[in-house]
Amino acid sequence: MKLLPLLVLMMFLLTGCIGDRSDLELFVTTTKAQHVARIPPLKETPKFEHFAYQAELMRSPFVPPSRELTEEVIDTSKDCLQPDLKRRKGRLETYALDNLRMRGTLSEDGTIWALVESTDANVYRLGVGEYLGLYHGRIAKVTPQFIEIIELIPDGSGCWAERSSNLELSGK
Repeated sequence: MKLLPLLVLMMFLLTGCIGDRSDLELFVTTTKAQHVARIPPLKETPKFEHFAYQAELMRSPFVPPSRELTEEVIDTSKDCLQPDLKRRKGRLETYALDNLRMRGTLSEDGTIWALVESTDANVYRLGVGEYLGLYHGRIAKVTPQFIEIIELIPDGSGCWAERSSNLELSGK
């Protein structure tokens, strides 16, 4: 019995929601008529041109290059300054000097070690006589401000010339 007054009240409230919606329908139709969407036409698809890959005499891009193509070809028959090709490459000899940063120094028993950061964010401890850089760079001197490096630069005639470079302490 108590539900009956609640049910009557609900029906009375719901009848208030039913009304004249003609002004709303008029607004929607006029708005749709005035604002017509303009969609630009699609661009014409480019014509497909078939390309025949004919490189039987070239190396496949899916096969690693042969060892002869990747190793340095150095003429050792001349009697002049040459890099030591039998020496095992150092861990920082795959980076150009531009890609290395000196981050600081450590000292132990009077020996100063340089801390060098590579582009892959690894920090290495290097001392005098160790190698870095692409041109057989050997560390000649380590100070708290810089590393002096002696590089061997090819002169084009089969000989090599020494060049001095510095890697300075970088705060960034």
